[in-house]
Amino acid sequence: MKIEKGIISSSQLMFLIIGLIQASTLTSAFISGITKQDTWIVLLAGFIICLFLLWIYTSMSKKFPGKNLIEINGKIYGEYFGKIMGILYIYYFWFIIPANLRFITDFFSTYLFPETDNVVFAIITIIICIYTVKKGIEVIARSGFILAILSIIVCIFITIVTIKDMRLSNFLPFFQVNFKEFIEGTNLIISIPFGEIIVFLMIFPYVNHIKQVKKIAFGGLIIGGILFFNVIFRNTAILGNIAGIQVIPSYQVAKNINIGNVIERMEVLIAVVLLFNVFLKICIFYYATVLSIAQVFKLRCYKPLVIPVGVISVILSMTMFPSTVDEVYAASIYSVFVIPFIIIFPVISLIIASIRKLN
Repeated sequence: MKIEKGIISSSQLMFLIIGLIQASTLTSAFISGITKQDTWIVLLAGFIICLFLLWIYTSMSKKFPGKNLIEINGKIYGEYFGKIMGILYIYYFWFIIPANLRFITDFFSTYLFPETDNVVFAIITIIICIYTVKKGIEVIARSGFILAILSIIVCIFITIVTIKDMRLSNFLPFFQVNFKEFIEGTNLIISIPFGEIIVFLMIFPYVNHIKQVKKIAFGGLIIGGILFFNVIFRNTAILGNIAGIQVIPSYQVAKNINIGNVIERMEVLIAVVLLFNVFLKICIFYYATVLSIAQVFKLRCYKPLVIPVGVISVILSMTMFPSTVDEVYAASIYSVFVIPFIIIFPVISLIIASIRKLN
């Protein structure tokens, strides 16, 4: 039974992927904190690996056209084990909602509105997300198209106006990252900015030109990767190694912009774009969560689940991390926790489907 009736265009899919990757640039501080001026090397390594992962995801989609991830797992593993896999992915998708909700509320309550309790931002954000997700994938895709375009424009603008502040000497000396740091940084790059595109296996079936999904998905990943590289390069060239100790390096870069005492205080623009990007990311995973729950438990519609999932997500966002230290620790182990979901399970699924010649 097809629960989602909406259809999105190929271009909307591409910009959803770009927007998701742009939203994950907030993780660059975690990566830079480990690999410092060699973060660009780790980014390239992670990107190459994720091209392979995307090939796996699109190959699964091609083998099972019109089926999303939950339905594919049911076909491959059968009703019982397929349901277990579905529940595991519900947990994965759902975890990302309160985690990102907590991050964006902490950011606004710390940097912009320190007198306001962060639960206020969490409630406002989730109400907007509830409205968007209830409207379906078509509204999410249209919103993603607009927000991704805005994010690209701001990213390019900030880079252009800060060229004069860039120092290539901040990249020296090259290749100082050791093997352990390289693995840790690459794992972070794979698990957060790029590996999260597995969520689009929940969206691929609703693209109007299903045969173009592979080409469009790779196009979105490549453009998103280039923009992510631009952010890493710019922040390192301007801030040097202190980029790793900034919570939001791009915010600090924009804060330093001053062109003739006319163009300044651009950090507000970065804050707005960050809010839009994280909003889009939450909506994508929110949609994947409620759709997955509806399909695993054979419900006729996912919309009655939207409000309960949103309320629980707000509660979790306020309670899952007792302090900022716990939040940082969770980010450090998250990259290990997600390996089965973005690498091991998809690889095993594709191998089983190929051996059994399922389609």
